[in-house]
Order: sequence, then structure tokens, then C-alpha cells
Amino acid sequence: MWRLIFAWIIFGGFLPIYAQENLPSAPDLQKIILSSVERYSKAFADQDAKAVSELFTAEAEYVNAAGMVFHGKSAIAAEFSASFELSSKGKIEIEVLSIRPVAAGVIIEEGASTFSTTEDGPTSVTRYVATHVQQDDGSWLIASVRELKSGLMSPHDRLLSLSWILGKWHEDVRGSQAATEWKWSENKNFLIGNFVEISSIDSSLSGTHRIGWDVERSQFHSWIFASQGTSSEGWWQANQDGSWSLNLQGIDIEGIRHSSRMTYQQDGEDALIITQSDRIVNGVRLPTIMHRAVRQPPEVKLSTTNE
Repeated sequence: MWRLIFAWIIFGGFLPIYAQENLPSAPDLQKIILSSVERYSKAFADQDAKAVSELFTAEAEYVNAAGMVFHGKSAIAAEFSASFELSSKGKIEIEVLSIRPVAAGVIIEEGASTFSTTEDGPTSVTRYVATHVQQDDGSWLIASVRELKSGLMSPHDRLLSLSWILGKWHEDVRGSQAATEWKWSENKNFLIGNFVEISSIDSSLSGTHRIGWDVERSQFHSWIFASQGTSSEGWWQANQDGSWSLNLQGIDIEGIRHSSRMTYQQDGEDALIITQSDRIVNGVRLPTIMHRAVRQPPEVKLSTTNE
């Protein structure tokens, strides 16, 4: 058994323009990492050390959480074979927290693997960093994996999966203009969005959207409060195409209940396509609507120094 939770693609803004043009698209990056994780998860579930080693390059390096280094496919296969023999069978859940193309043919994957035995034994969580390298035939193999210190992930660590939402965003929605600024909370264990919406009839709405990690459900939990007294809450889920969906339920100022599914899809590096589907207001299903949010560039600070 295994579970996949994928983060947003993080494109390296420090790369030269010509290098960024040679990078795979966001959907292609998602497919590359998804394929690798699926193959690893199946090999792990089957306790097939040889299949695990086939994911690596001939000269790959694997560094476990204890700091031991295993160099080459043969050494990696031997280590996993010994581990499978000594360890109880169990299930692994993999959370991919970020996917970063750093050069043509090189992708950095960061995530966490959670292992729990089938005998109700202890659960262990291990952070890792993996480097994927494209081969001459176009396939992708792992050149290195480094496991970091084991331990429970903090809410902040998990929220890194949604860190793509940070910044200031502007959108036009059905004749209204909306501005939202997302920041970390003071303790960095929540994402907080403050929003303002100004409609064409001069009425305005403001509010706060807070996202936290719910340990019981192992999901991100949202709470939204608006200045008119309305509120909504919902749960997030990652989609295998790289998008994220928020399933919301709430009540409006007249006490009418509503629900919807908000899906956020990357549209380039500085834009989001936001789709509102499954919209139900007072038991009546409404059509799907879609709009585009654009990230606002940083403010230019003018120097006051006389030159």
C-alpha cells in the first residue's frame, strides 16, 4: 500500500532564460517524478531489491539516514535486499514536497517517506532529497538519494507543499476585482491569506483565509472568514496532474448553505487557473466557472541616496 501527495512544481527563477526554455513543462516534470515514485513504491511493496536498484544510474549514490554511503547499483541492491530481510513487511507513503528543475536534464525532488508495519508497529518518517538525471535515450534515472534525519514533519514542513501560493495575487471575477496576499503566520505553521474584493457596484468585501495541517485526517484544512460575517471551511487534496483542490462548505449572510470545489492549476510561473466546480447553493447546482489569478511583481523600491 502506498499513497502519493504531490507538491507544486517550483521552477528555478535563478536560471538563465535559455536554460529555462530547455526545461520540461510542468506536466512533464510531474509525470517524470510520478513514474519514478510509482515504480519505487511497487518495488518496495514487493520487497524487490533489484527493481529498486534499476531506478538508479550505474554510479549512483545512496546515503541513508545514518550517514552510510552506498555507491553503485550493486551496493544499493545489496543494501535494500538486507533491509528487506531484516525489516517487517509494511506499507510506505511518499509525499513529494517539491520538484525543482535546476539545469537541462537535472531535477531535484524533495519529499518524505512514511513507513508503517502491517503488524501495528511504530511508524517512521524520513525526509529525503533525490537527484534525477536524464539519460541519452531520454529516460530518467536517479543519480543520488540522501535521506535526512528521521522524525515527524512539522506543520510548516508539510505546508511547504502549498508554498507556491505565497505572494500577492490579482484577479477579475465576474465584474469584481480581487486582491489576495498570502504570507506565513508568525510561527510559520499556518498560511494566511488576506483578501479584498471590490465589485462593480462599489460594495467591498474583505476577509482572511487560514490554512493549517490536520494531523487526524492527514490533510490541509482551510478556514475562511469574511467581513460580512460569512464563513467557510474545507479540506485540500493533491491531484496527480499537479493541481490542488479545496472542497469547501459554508454559509452566507442570509443563512443559506453552499458548497464548491476550488481547483488551482499552474499557468506558467506567475499565474493560476482557478476553477470553481460542483457549486451548490441552497440545494441548487450552479454551472462551473473559471478565472485566472496573476501574481503581482515585487514593488520597486526607489533609492533616496543622492549620487
